[in-house]
Amino acid sequence: MLKHGPARIVAAAPMMQRANAMADDNGADATQAVSPVPFRQALGQFPTGVTVVTATHGDHLVGMTANSFSSVSLDPPLVLWSVAKSSPSHDPFVAAEAFAIHFLGADHGELAMRFGRRGSDKFADIKHAPGVTGAPLIDGLAPIFECKTWARYPGGDHTILVGEVVRFVERNHDPLVFHSGELRRIDNALRRAPPLASNSFARNYLSYLLARASFNVSGEFHARLKDWDLTVPEWRVLACLMDVEGLSVGELAAMALMKQPGLTKVLDRMERDGLVKRQSTSSDRRRVTLHLTAKGRARVKPVQVAAMQHEAELLKKFSDDERATIKYALDLLIDSGMASEKSE
Repeated sequence: MLKHGPARIVAAAPMMQRANAMADDNGADATQAVSPVPFRQALGQFPTGVTVVTATHGDHLVGMTANSFSSVSLDPPLVLWSVAKSSPSHDPFVAAEAFAIHFLGADHGELAMRFGRRGSDKFADIKHAPGVTGAPLIDGLAPIFECKTWARYPGGDHTILVGEVVRFVERNHDPLVFHSGELRRIDNALRRAPPLASNSFARNYLSYLLARASFNVSGEFHARLKDWDLTVPEWRVLACLMDVEGLSVGELAAMALMKQPGLTKVLDRMERDGLVKRQSTSSDRRRVTLHLTAKGRARVKPVQVAAMQHEAELLKKFSDDERATIKYALDLLIDSGMASEKSE
């Protein structure tokens, strides 16, 4: 709940009026709609640091990964970050009167992924203790900024949270960096694969070509899944079950490119979250089939739309015939692999 008082909401109407006036001055082109997919891709070219933000909500701890941190003011000492309204952590963070921002180092990629996922056990097995504001401080991380919530601003599909720093811990470190949908280190953030001759092994070896193509196609979109509070395995499960209902765990594992033990853990979590359900068949009570719930269908539909928009943006440089050829060749390769598996 948004509150008034020391932590206040500032109306954005005057700013919007000025922005509209500037658009009128710049001509009709300035009013054209901005396509979200290329806009996100353009924003992704700006490298940022990576943080974990923590707070308390009643008796519960909340935490999430964020790369929207920015300094605001030295006097008073203010910093800000923003949280998506679609995030389950949005309301707890907006209601909190304090939060702590932890800068992540180059070796904290797993921690960034952990706090970037949905779930209630983010703090499990992680040493932490309350700081001066009551927000939990994760042991071993620094710099850390302990903040009292100073203001809350509406920001489109996000809420911008400004904090007044009441205590901080300073430490020099090699930072973790987020760029083009990937977590990187400073020393390889700008590294690129060298150009290869057309007759080189890597340019002609199918396995390498498929791996690089998969990385280029899926990497950036997979980084966006946190916007819908999904992990990559959860996205695969939902996408597969949208196409084929009533799969067994083994069938889904093959279709979603996952091993059964790992898939079972994912399904347990998704069932607790109300996204999927297991059902026994009437003919064989031992056979369990998997189905999407209404909540699961509602969760995956906008992701599918975004996935198709992302694909269209990637493939727009190719002709219709080239796009069809790419997919046809991949289908042939997949079908030949499935035929080989059946014959063994």
